[in-house]
Amino acid sequence: MPRRRNRAESMTKVLVIRNVSYETEGMLEALLRDQGLTLDFVDFQQDPSAEPRLDGYGGLVVMGGPMGANDTDRFPFLLEVERLCSEAMERSVPLVGVCLGAQIMAKVLGSEVYPNPVREVGWYDLTTAEGAAGDALFSELEPLEVVLQWHGDTFDLPKDAVLLASSPDCVNQAFRYGENGYAVQFHLEILESMIREWVRRDAARGWLSEEGRISAPRILADTDTYMSRSEELGRRVYTRFARMISA
Repeated sequence: MPRRRNRAESMTKVLVIRNVSYETEGMLEALLRDQGLTLDFVDFQQDPSAEPRLDGYGGLVVMGGPMGANDTDRFPFLLEVERLCSEAMERSVPLVGVCLGAQIMAKVLGSEVYPNPVREVGWYDLTTAEGAAGDALFSELEPLEVVLQWHGDTFDLPKDAVLLASSPDCVNQAFRYGENGYAVQFHLEILESMIREWVRRDAARGWLSEEGRISAPRILADTDTYMSRSEELGRRVYTRFARMISA
């Protein structure tokens, strides 16, 4: 007779959502496993008809993708991602949404998602907001950091959410909803190998400039400058998130 899974076992499992196969959880995977957590993956590019359930999971991670949060007609699986994010926040299941994942969180909380005045692609200044002081994750950040961005859309800050970080060209870069729902527009999970893959893909589809700030040479040169600090921040912030799940 199958053994019934107890609550302690379910709290050690994390559901990871990939909207496209190449936008992975990066360093998050190892950091979560290091805390004794078990990961289950749903890749909607590989299985767009998947209907994952949050029952039995102690945490949810939602990654990014090139589509927009409002593109549900073209990508109906985004409705499933919305449902999961909504359920996690309603049940106070620890949640982090990265890039598109952050925009979906804002959307399900009733905020508008729309094109940012400028695309942020590459390395940009980030300032912490008052809400970051004493925050379980974002207190790890200095008042000014440089982080990797890769987005064209932004969102309004949801009602009752706490702003955690901003950039000069995009006010709402991160927020917390409740005690453990985190929306992060930028990429602390990133690995250098992922940046090189994204540069290759987006140069091929014309999303990068031939020169200037969002050109491939500039992004790769800035990666040499800022990658070490980014990795340090990613380890600190997401180790705290992993401990939030495993506690």
